[in-house]
Amino acid sequence: MIFGFFLIIVAVYIMTDLNNLRGSRNQDKTSAQKSDSELVKSGKTIAVGASLSFFGGLASGLLGIGGGLLVVPIMTFAMDMSIHPATATSMFTMIFTSISGVTQHYQANHINFETALLLVLGAIFRAQVGAYTSKRISGKNLRRVFGVVVIISGINMIIKYW
Repeated sequence: MIFGFFLIIVAVYIMTDLNNLRGSRNQDKTSAQKSDSELVKSGKTIAVGASLSFFGGLASGLLGIGGGLLVVPIMTFAMDMSIHPATATSMFTMIFTSISGVTQHYQANHINFETALLLVLGAIFRAQVGAYTSKRISGKNLRRVFGVVVIISGINMIIKYW
């Protein structure tokens, strides 16, 4: 329940322009953000991102939530990444998590292949719609959409454990 309230606070922070008050953290101005090469060359940024992401992954596993709820804010605030590459990176990491989960469920004979095929077809279609939409939405509006999703997740956790 406490984590649900924490998610709501993080979501409000993501959705508002409070992060712009901290100097160069304007998510819509690419000149104020670190470039890919700056992120890779900065050992401190990589260390902070890796360690926070490790604990974010641990917390998401223990709490049974998607890691993106924690990793995207870590990348945007701790690593100064724009929301667009942060969400795309989070989606990319799901490939490896999904492969691991599918392998485990396949070995345990838990897969209904007819249902899985329908889910795969739906995911392929939704991924195209998401990529198309993401290209056309501003960073500010993407932060708002992501914030709404995080608020809904936080409220769901609070209601579930109230």
